[in-house]
Amino acid sequence: MEMIWVWLAVIAVSLIVEFFTWDLTSIWFAVAGLVALIMSAIDGINWVWQLGVFIVISAVLIIFVRQICRKLLLKSDEKTNVDAFVGKKAKLLTPVGENENFGTVKFNGVVWNATTENGSKLEKDTEVEVVKVDGNKMIVKAVVEGISTEQKQEEENKKTTKSTKKNKEENANEEKVENSEEKKEENEEKKN
Repeated sequence: MEMIWVWLAVIAVSLIVEFFTWDLTSIWFAVAGLVALIMSAIDGINWVWQLGVFIVISAVLIIFVRQICRKLLLKSDEKTNVDAFVGKKAKLLTPVGENENFGTVKFNGVVWNATTENGSKLEKDTEVEVVKVDGNKMIVKAVVEGISTEQKQEEENKKTTKSTKKNKEENANEEKVENSEEKKEENEEKKN
């Protein structure tokens, strides 16, 4: 009966340590302690067996389950290192694409080589947005009036589509008017 108190103490201490560290290490001792506690409540199971089961379960959980749980529970969506630059904007220090050379752009006090995805030329002081980081160079695209060139192209396409629709509607209306006028003329001729 005295081993019940030992296992309760192991569980309590393990949970307290885990609460303060959030390292997913001591929680497994609490789980193994719970199994050993259940075993101690059953008469006839020696404390040596309880300790052996506690050690085996703790080891298995720490070795195999801990890494899986860390990946699932402590997953961070925050970008780290150079991935944090993607989507950021800056101005070019030197032109991109002249004489097949890289331009330069400065982020966090570090000057990076810069190029475009499609090899287009960009002038010095052009505002750019980082598309991706490839080794020691940043792949950038021009930003026009606070929006990227791709967004601007999409807006222009929408405007073109709207104006095309409007033109088609106007043409259709004109044709209807012309057709109705022709029919009126035909009807008048038939009457005469």
